[in-house]
Amino acid sequence: MWSMIDEFDEFLNNPLQYIISYIRDIPKLIVTVFFSWIIFVLYFIYIHPTQNVTSKSLINFDSIGEIKIGMTVQRAEEVSRLQLLPITSSGLINKGCYYLEPQTGSGLERVWFMVIKDAIATIEVSRNYSLHTANGAQVGQSIDEVKAIYAKNLVTKDNTLVYTPAKKKFRIVFETERGHIIGYRVGRLPEVDYANGCFDYKSKP
Repeated sequence: MWSMIDEFDEFLNNPLQYIISYIRDIPKLIVTVFFSWIIFVLYFIYIHPTQNVTSKSLINFDSIGEIKIGMTVQRAEEVSRLQLLPITSSGLINKGCYYLEPQTGSGLERVWFMVIKDAIATIEVSRNYSLHTANGAQVGQSIDEVKAIYAKNLVTKDNTLVYTPAKKKFRIVFETERGHIIGYRVGRLPEVDYANGCFDYKSKP
């Protein structure tokens, strides 16, 4: 408070000199602001990089954006610039199989990654209306719409529609309810066929 009073007294005693002294400090201020901006930009590029996998990323039979089926968890985090966090209860039933989910605020709500032996086996989407498959299918579409998209490569199995791509070891499995798609999973066989997820996994000796 006293310093403010002293500055005010200085201004009253010699206003012109006081203003000139502040003008002289402007270049220093500009340099300070400029370098602060540079540091801020570098922080977001190198320390807090923009995520590569978003709600705009397309889902294919073997990937979501940059994340590919078969990648290690570490590699998936590197290429996507996302944190993949364990769903606490998912590994309790079967220690060899568990689920990860993207960090909160990533725009990838209700997206899960099944992990077996540190490799991503499936990518699962449940009631997320933002994401689309590479062919244009999404949660909320009717069964007929999805059948029109995938045509002869789609077969009905219980309450699911199963798409078999040219790479036969992969599948897209659409979950249906009351004539509409409520979720889907993509990935490799046999894991993508696990209707109950990790509950169906049996580790090999």
